[in-house]
Amino acid sequence: MKKILIATLLAGTALLASCDQEPTGQVAAVVNGEEITLQEINAELAGVNLPEGVDQKRLQQTALQRIIERRLLAQEAKAEGLDQSPEYLVRSRQLQDALLVQLLQQRQARSAAVPDQRAIDAYVQQNPGIFAGRTIFTLDRIQFPLPSDVNSLRALENDSSMAEVAATLDSLGIRYQRGPAQMDSAQLGEERLAQIRRLPAGEPFITPEGGMVTVAVITDTAAQPIGGDGARPVALQAIRNANVEKALLNRLQQAKQTAEIKYQPGFAPPAANSTPSATPAAAGTTAANPARQPG
Repeated sequence: MKKILIATLLAGTALLASCDQEPTGQVAAVVNGEEITLQEINAELAGVNLPEGVDQKRLQQTALQRIIERRLLAQEAKAEGLDQSPEYLVRSRQLQDALLVQLLQQRQARSAAVPDQRAIDAYVQQNPGIFAGRTIFTLDRIQFPLPSDVNSLRALENDSSMAEVAATLDSLGIRYQRGPAQMDSAQLGEERLAQIRRLPAGEPFITPEGGMVTVAVITDTAAQPIGGDGARPVALQAIRNANVEKALLNRLQQAKQTAEIKYQPGFAPPAANSTPSATPAAAGTTAANPARQPG
């Protein structure tokens, strides 16, 4: 009984103390004892394109109200114990990890050397698919989740049209979505772009990516080149992104070599997959029929 009374007294004292908090200095508001700072408001407005002459104070007030409403609902969720649920704990860890990786990327980008003009011009010349030869492809596309039995996709080897691909998937009982889509050559990389362009007209190609399989055929093309002064900022950003990605992959490799990782039996990855995974852009592109596989 004494323990219960002491705990109740301490909780009441904490509540009274929180009620005495006043929003001053860097604290814009206090919501049930929880402070909301000017830094939080600025973070809420970060990345927003503000028109000239806008009332900055009014924007801060609007942003503050959004934060207050979000905080109140979060407090209601905590009152129901949702912050102790297994789902919250797992998703909270996911969000924290993602945020930390994002901050690491930003720090790496700030510390990376800025490419000189020669490197930028060389990148433009070496990547025509992004610049002078940039093309928007119109596709007839089929997409479906990667099946657990990947070998079943060998049934697509002799298919040379989208109709045949659809019929094969129907026979395998694989559900898919089909419809028109567009593909930007600037997002493919020169190797994949060259593979696709070497295919015979009307030949479907297969691209596994992110747990999905895409089978598509090009139905139309439209040239949309990026040249002149417009190419250099695009090239600069692409080079910096590539340098950051390379640096992070190196750090990941070093971390894996020194980390102590213990797996439950059956969960350890194959030895070939122990190195850092490639980015989705590096996924292979093949023809539906390997006999006519590009490259």
